[in-house]
Amino acid sequence: MNARHTLKAILAVAFAAVCTNGVCQTAGNQPVIVPKDSAAAVNQPIIDDDNTIYTSVKIMPEYPGGESAMKQYFADNMQSIKSAKFIKGKVFVQFVIGKDGMVEPDNVKVITGINPEIDAKVVDFIKSMPKWTPGMRLESKNGTVMKVLARVSMTIPIEISIKGEEEEVFFIVEHMPEFPGGDLELRKYIAANIKYPEEAKAKGLSGKVFVQFIIDKNGDVVNPKIVRGIDPILDNEAIRVIKSLPKWKPGEQSKRIDGEKVWVPKNVSWIVPVDFQIK
Repeated sequence: MNARHTLKAILAVAFAAVCTNGVCQTAGNQPVIVPKDSAAAVNQPIIDDDNTIYTSVKIMPEYPGGESAMKQYFADNMQSIKSAKFIKGKVFVQFVIGKDGMVEPDNVKVITGINPEIDAKVVDFIKSMPKWTPGMRLESKNGTVMKVLARVSMTIPIEISIKGEEEEVFFIVEHMPEFPGGDLELRKYIAANIKYPEEAKAKGLSGKVFVQFIIDKNGDVVNPKIVRGIDPILDNEAIRVIKSLPKWKPGEQSKRIDGEKVWVPKNVSWIVPVDFQIK
């Protein structure tokens, strides 16, 4: 091989183009202009005025670190969710990655959810995601295939698995829950809101139905159940009245934090009689 042929061979190796995912670069990392019918594209993407939201482009957006890193992102954030119950399932979320690689906060929505609280948390996590590698479409201009930045809609399933923490329910605390106005007002409220079922009257049913419920840390009445009933007709009416009770002042238990006494709301179990008397 003569010197001229040798020089051509060296240059051919030095400037051989490496093309991956539609990006074509030389060994020296310089953009290569390729024919418009080529699958490759020049190195630097273009920003244009096209605000179309695409569902698929040649180069899809990519989370930094890939899919495994994104799964870890959600796993780390899910640890901040506290629930009294075990929750497992999938939340399907749709969102848009802008041309700058950021999640567009106004374009995040839950397609299929689990419950409002969990769904809202997932939306917050999506909005707080780090910058992605933006999506790009390919466009031919003047015989050259160019990469053009694009807004891309993504829909992904988020695996939810929360162990749950059943909170302790107390029967006695230092400050017991209080109905607005006290026990007398509680009895008045129940008496004023009972609707004595006509069927129960016809059967001559009467007496006291004892209902147990929890006054939670927010003062709400939850989980009412019959502990001593008379008949399903009266039992169901007693449950209805208890469910309608207004918010209470929650029970509290003291604890020491940094040497100071503070009062902490607690869940407290409560039992009341609902009196049915035929008049």
